[in-house]
Amino acid sequence: MDDDVRLELTSLRESVSNLSDLFVRRLMEDKARNSMYEALQEQVRESRDLLRQKDIESLTRELLLALDRLRDGELSEELVASFVEEVHEVFARRGLREIPDYPVFDSSVHEVLETVPTQVEEEAGSVLATHRRGYRFQGRLLRAAQVSVAVQADGGRLVQSTPPQDGIDGSDLGR
Repeated sequence: MDDDVRLELTSLRESVSNLSDLFVRRLMEDKARNSMYEALQEQVRESRDLLRQKDIESLTRELLLALDRLRDGELSEELVASFVEEVHEVFARRGLREIPDYPVFDSSVHEVLETVPTQVEEEAGSVLATHRRGYRFQGRLLRAAQVSVAVQADGGRLVQSTPPQDGIDGSDLGR
């Protein structure tokens, strides 16, 4: 019986040793794999940063050309209008879209700068003036349009309305 126990112990020691070796190998493989993942993630971060930098450089170059044209030309209404159009085009190529004018207040694209009392109930909620245009960048609201809105003179509340569906993505620059 003593020999049987020794054989069993020897067999168990070998099994434990084999399992220990397997565990160490797997641990080393996991460390190597994690190291590769971290290196890949760092490369992705660096690539993303490089792409952002190239996008900014490209945008800056195009805007500088427009600025040079404005600075070097004889200042006129046509030159300023042309400059504004060129800047809009530069931004549009990168996903910036002007929010079209909506006749009725929409809190998802408008910011109220001023309310103007009105006696006519149908006019309540109407956008009376746009003080600063709003923009979407790649589909997300970048800046809400700043507007004046009619409200009922008797203290009525500003009511949320649904904007018209055509042009909702602001695909035209409103020129």
